[in-house]
Amino acid sequence: MDMGKFRKNVLNRYAEHWVLLFLIFGLPSMVLGIDANPDEQIEAIQSALVKDKGDDDILIKGQRYNVTESTLIFDILGKEILLCDLPTPCEALVEYQKIKGLDPICLRIEVRRLLEDSKDKE
Repeated sequence: MDMGKFRKNVLNRYAEHWVLLFLIFGLPSMVLGIDANPDEQIEAIQSALVKDKGDDDILIKGQRYNVTESTLIFDILGKEILLCDLPTPCEALVEYQKIKGLDPICLRIEVRRLLEDSKDKE
């Protein structure tokens, strides 16, 4: 028997099984965004009170959240800004990633409301 025909025959015969296995095991985790490591989940605080900021972090309810170069920060008008331009205190949507043993890392900060005593008001 020709090896090329054999491979083609086997692939054609079992292709449906491979697709089915992918749909059962691969697709749900892709669609739902399930992370293989439960210690590194992405979470959001819809209405976080950002009390203060440092050179590379923000303070929410006594907890430091690291801000990296890849953190997206938006002002109240939706314009991207730097951490140094973030008015504090402010109310913001904060998306972050929890990593076991470390302070959470901010992925996105969106200013939702300025507070009366905010510094760096726009």
